[in-house]
Order: sequence, then structure tokens, then C-alpha cells
Amino acid sequence: MPVLAVSDFMHSLFIILVATPFILLWGAALLDLIRGDHSGLGIVAWILVILVIPIVGPLIYFAARKPTRDDVDQAYLAQRDLERTRTGRSTGNVGVAPR
Repeated sequence: MPVLAVSDFMHSLFIILVATPFILLWGAALLDLIRGDHSGLGIVAWILVILVIPIVGPLIYFAARKPTRDDVDQAYLAQRDLERTRTGRSTGNVGVAPR
């Protein structure tokens, strides 16, 4: 009986650590595909890629998809915020008083 308990533990660990992230990636790709602005044949083609190649398909989809307007806006705002924080910082000798 102890071998069976170890087998069940390893099976559960595999599902939690390996299968769950791939299932979430697959679901996120399908959800993004449905919410996106693709044509009918484009949706069908991407669904086939995602379903036929279950692990690599979603990665291909996320790498090849065009960024949405929201993605572009968020990237622009993040870049502006980064520039603003860089210019607000003091440069030079921090903590050393001038003579």
C-alpha cells in the first residue's frame, strides 16, 4: 500500500505544478482570442493551432498576435511613468554634502 500512496502524491503534484499552468495558458489564449478583433476564419485557424498544438500553440498565438489598442496605451503609459520616475531621482553622489 505505501507505493500507491506515493503514486497518488506524485500524480497530484504533477497536476498541480505542471498541468495546471498549461491549462491556464490554454484557457487564457482562447479567452484572448474570443475577446480579440479577429475575423471568422482567423478565429477558426487560431483555435485549431491552439487545440492541435496544446503547449506550443498558445505560446505561438501570444507571440504572433497584434497588440490591441489597450496594450499599446498601457505600454505608452508605463514608459512615460518610467521616464518620469527617472527624471525625478537625483543623480550623482548621494549622501555626500557639497563643499
